[in-house]
Amino acid sequence: MAMTWTQQLLEDGADPCAADDKGRTALHFASCNGNDHIVQLLLDHGADPNQRDGLGNTPLHLAACTNHVPVITMLLRGGARVDALDRAGRTPLHLAKSKLNILQEGISHSLEAVRLEVKQIIQMLREYLDRLGRHEQKEQLDDLCSKLQRTSTKEQVDEVTDLLASFTSLSLQMQMEKR
Repeated sequence: MAMTWTQQLLEDGADPCAADDKGRTALHFASCNGNDHIVQLLLDHGADPNQRDGLGNTPLHLAACTNHVPVITMLLRGGARVDALDRAGRTPLHLAKSKLNILQEGISHSLEAVRLEVKQIIQMLREYLDRLGRHEQKEQLDDLCSKLQRTSTKEQVDEVTDLLASFTSLSLQMQMEKR
């Protein structure tokens, strides 16, 4: 298999933690764009999953904003902190909740698109909870995921989204109490 441009740079000794004038690294960009191949490559070459940009965002914050579940999984397995705060005091979990709120405000998407977004947020939360060792809460998420599979109307999807928003609020509250 041919070596990618990024691989070549890293093999030639490029610093995987080098940042631009806004503090953004290649890992920030790859995470935001959902490029899981590049994310893994950068992590393998020593990129710091907890490095912050000028706004205090870690790559995990950006991946959470854009719902890239495979990238979120890689970052978490690579040592990304789920409780990292950006400058506004938000964790990646807060950003996932914001995404849920936007979905609840019902900007008209197709039922399938909303269902997919909610499913991705459930997967993302499952990864967080696994990382935090909260296995009993993962079961609750599995139940929500099953309910989501059985939905056939916008109202039913909204009901699951409401339950998920409540669940996410509770998870955030527990996360804050743990500090």
